[in-house]
Amino acid sequence: MSRESAADLVLRAGATHTMDPAAPPTTALAVRAGEIVAVAGPGDEADLLAAWRGPDTTVLDEPGLTVLPAFVDTHNHLMLAARNVLGVPVSRARNIAEFVQLIRERAALTPPGQWILTGADWHELRLAERRMPTAAELDRATGEHPVLALRGGHNGVLNSAGLRLAGLGPDTPDLPGGFIARDAAGHPTGWVQDAALEFAQHALPPLPADALAAGMAQASAGYAAHGLGTVRDPAVTPAEWRSYQQAQEDGQLAVRSHVMMMSTPTAINSAGSMAGYLDALEAQGIRPGAGEGLLRLWGLKFVLDGGAEAAALTRPYLDRPDYSGDLLWEQGELASALATCVRRGWPVGTHAFGDRAIAVLLAAVREVVERTGPIPPGLLVIEHAGLIGAELIGEAVRLGLHLTVQQALLDGLAEPLTAAWGAERTAGLFPLRQLEDAGAWFSAGTDHPIGPLDPLRGVHGMTTRHTPAGLLGPRHAIGRAEALRRYTVAGAQLLGGGATGTLVPGAPADLTAYPADPFTVPVDELLSLAPTLTVIGGRIAHLA
Repeated sequence: MSRESAADLVLRAGATHTMDPAAPPTTALAVRAGEIVAVAGPGDEADLLAAWRGPDTTVLDEPGLTVLPAFVDTHNHLMLAARNVLGVPVSRARNIAEFVQLIRERAALTPPGQWILTGADWHELRLAERRMPTAAELDRATGEHPVLALRGGHNGVLNSAGLRLAGLGPDTPDLPGGFIARDAAGHPTGWVQDAALEFAQHALPPLPADALAAGMAQASAGYAAHGLGTVRDPAVTPAEWRSYQQAQEDGQLAVRSHVMMMSTPTAINSAGSMAGYLDALEAQGIRPGAGEGLLRLWGLKFVLDGGAEAAALTRPYLDRPDYSGDLLWEQGELASALATCVRRGWPVGTHAFGDRAIAVLLAAVREVVERTGPIPPGLLVIEHAGLIGAELIGEAVRLGLHLTVQQALLDGLAEPLTAAWGAERTAGLFPLRQLEDAGAWFSAGTDHPIGPLDPLRGVHGMTTRHTPAGLLGPRHAIGRAEALRRYTVAGAQLLGGGATGTLVPGAPADLTAYPADPFTVPVDELLSLAPTLTVIGGRIAHLA
């Protein structure tokens, strides 16, 4: 066969799960120009190889492997993971003294006056003191650098220099939708949350685009090594979008990324209106569908409530009986912003974790429907949909909304959630069985780096409901085939643009292969099963 018509890659495996119920049994496939061009079943593999093999074809003959579509994680912070690569690795610390020492070591290598940022993948309950460090403790690491110890996407701790540069002092008023920890005299002690964190981050200079692109190269290579093919990155700034573009241009992305622009009420109000905010993005070439290669702009990200410490609940927190979480938008303002986006064709994913937040979001969407008429499928998405009961599920189904769920959060945050909410309420998070039975349109993800990255670990949790805090909500478990479908086909359906989450002719050649079958291995073996091969767009992104 000539070079022009030959396959770029031919793969024969013991079994291939195409995720297409209409597809015949498949054990071999041929890939050309990033797509699957032919498949063959048992006994016909040699014919496929003869028909598609050329002088430059890569042939992988691995009958011990099981192939399935590369995973689609619809809520995964790749940009934050890239920043973690560059930040101080404080997740290694076992106590506050070690936490401070790691920052001290970075300070010794950092020019005076330059910000020091930590990775965000730590939690205070993993420290011996089981609390966040204070500004005074971070001051012991350096007196010459401002420091931000970012924890996840909702919390951070500043040292004294950081507090000064951020403009946070005893006279700073509490911010709507935010929290500033203070001592008895009213002086900030370092911890800031949600809107207060956003306020503080305005003092930070942007990281160099080339450094972020290098961080993405390292982080995304790790993603491919876990069988991931596509992520939807839900918190990116315009400057970070440009870093993404550089990474794509330089061939540093190992996985596909569909980017969401982080859009806060403060940023929207600064633009004068939702329409003005969209105008400003579009003037920079930032619009749905922008990008090339492995990179696409999906839409916007709104945040309606907080995470484990500030999700808006209908009943008070167990550990704070006078507190039931925060809402960062008024319902009417949220409805108006969403309606503008719908009219202009901008997809929006809205973070709503607590039951009160989900109810407010659904009420806002009903207002949007009254103003605009039916909403195109996939244009408005509930991010997390954590504490969603039967009534709210029914309303989401009636409105045709997509939901992204992250069982991995029950893995990464089980202990702080049960401490804040109680075990019974935490066990109600992500009621997957109810979602399946109600016919809800939902997809799976991890919220990495807040939740563990490995999709098979997520599948294990979805099917067993085992967490580090014990068994939580076993009635909400779903079957393994259901979970794997939510991690492949369902995510691809949300993203569109040619993605299918299947392995049939004409589909993108995004696949991963394991030395044992993820559909049939004993369930606890999912926790250690790792892919031998991951192919993205026909290119080998990982080979063990």
